[in-house]
Amino acid sequence: MQTMAPPEDALSERFARLDERFDRTDERIADVDRRVAEAAKDTSRQFDEVNGRITEAGKETDRRLKEVDRRITEKAEGTHRRLDWVEEEVRGLKKGMESLHSGIHRATIAIWVASAGVIAAILAKGG
Repeated sequence: MQTMAPPEDALSERFARLDERFDRTDERIADVDRRVAEAAKDTSRQFDEVNGRITEAGKETDRRLKEVDRRITEKAEGTHRRLDWVEEEVRGLKKGMESLHSGIHRATIAIWVASAGVIAAILAKGG
């Protein structure tokens, strides 16, 4: 049974292999770090692009809402003017109808008075 330590060369070779493994691991870690940094940079760029699109869409939405609001205001003002015109026309028609009604009423009274006069004349002649 051997109880002696391995020879110095074997130990040096074993440490050299361990150093190579650590070097490869360090290279892999450096590669992963580089890829993570690239992915973070790309993600940041994409977020900036999306934020830009959101900002532009917000501005376009605001512009369209202002345009719709302006058109609604114009239509409301036009409708208000039209309603004022209709109300004025209705007032005129109402006055005309009142005048016509008054004229017909006077004509009816005149016919009654004339009829009463004719009847009185006929009765006065003895007829």
